[in-house]
Amino acid sequence: MGQSNPFGLTIWALLLCASTSVAFAEEGAELGVLPEPLTLEYALSLSQNDHPDNLLAKAQLNAAVAEKGSVEGSSGLQTKFRGQLRWVEPAANSFSKKKVDNFIGLTASKRLYDFGYSEARLASAKATVDNFQWRVLDQQVNHRIAIMSAFFDVILADLAYGRDNELMAVAYVQFDRVKDQNKLGQVADVELLKSENTYHISRSVRYASDVKRRASRSDLSNILGHPGQLPSNLVRPELQMHKRHLPDVEELQKSALENNYVIKSLNKNVESARQQVLAARASKKPVFDLQLLASEYTNDSRPNDRLRAGIVFEMPLSTSGVIDAEIARQRSLLIEAQAGLRKQKMQLQQRVLELWQKIYIVKAQRDEALIFMEYRDLALDKNRALYELDVNSDLGDSLALFSSALYKMAKADFDLTLAWVQLDALLGKPVDFQVQYDDLLKK
Repeated sequence: MGQSNPFGLTIWALLLCASTSVAFAEEGAELGVLPEPLTLEYALSLSQNDHPDNLLAKAQLNAAVAEKGSVEGSSGLQTKFRGQLRWVEPAANSFSKKKVDNFIGLTASKRLYDFGYSEARLASAKATVDNFQWRVLDQQVNHRIAIMSAFFDVILADLAYGRDNELMAVAYVQFDRVKDQNKLGQVADVELLKSENTYHISRSVRYASDVKRRASRSDLSNILGHPGQLPSNLVRPELQMHKRHLPDVEELQKSALENNYVIKSLNKNVESARQQVLAARASKKPVFDLQLLASEYTNDSRPNDRLRAGIVFEMPLSTSGVIDAEIARQRSLLIEAQAGLRKQKMQLQQRVLELWQKIYIVKAQRDEALIFMEYRDLALDKNRALYELDVNSDLGDSLALFSSALYKMAKADFDLTLAWVQLDALLGKPVDFQVQYDDLLKK
């Protein structure tokens, strides 16, 4: 009861959770238009908008706050105004012959002491509010990651389309060449069909890539809370995650257990369940209430009290096992909450390990992609020079292979960035694609 709310110490996370603060749109307000071209910075600035997932998390928090207010009010001063208009037919032997028997009164009651029942219920409600506050933070972080992932998917879809379009062009040129050779009798029909089949396969892949471009844009617009507004041009962000220092996995796991939002949320869930057990036990004990009454009657002859004050004592004697059953139920909920916390801790350590390993692997894949792109760039320059000198009749597949290298490099950069931001989220750190100075590789 007397403890300060520890959640106030972490309010900075709400401010660092997004690069730009965005107010919730009022109900019925029209959605704004996504800018062209769309940058990742702007997309992330929409991470706290009125997306259904954000609204759901905040609605659950608001419900918990309302429940806390209800619990606080139940043990406070309760006042009630009561009035009665009544006509009566007095009995023959009645002292008063008045037929009007109206009444107006004001009652007040206040719980004086209940052996910790109200205190435990309020502590449980406060812990539940903290629980959902951490869940709101976790939702905002996960929504930022979802925006990044969808943004990267659009860029990858465009690069894949460019790659597959080049491969289809190469397959068509080869098919056209084999077709001419077949007309001259230089190749068999089976070779012609083989070449045509290769072309149709590459064309199908290219069509699928084209479809993926629209689907990825639709997914991004939905995640940004702008359904139907498909962004045409996206600015590829400059990513420097390969420069980040990767600490030991044990250090990361320890930090995650201390700072993870979900762990903090489940800790509050356990605390709430523990307080509910205490409240259930306290319901077996007596309660003391102060009750006050002030009233006025039209029938003065009736023996009614105009002022009344008293302390009411109540204690359950026999409840047919209802209270014991409630205690058992709350104990089971506490065990369930504790088991959920333990399970989440194990899963968290495993997830940190998996992301640590993924970063380790993708960093090597990025080095490979970088060398491959440099090689394909030089190979393209060489083939272009030979083409301009009329040594080669076309560029062959060098342009398609260079497009493949661009896709491979971008995917490695995006995979590495997503792995890092997912790890940051598990560590309870602000999620951003920019590299902080303290995270740079130590030289």
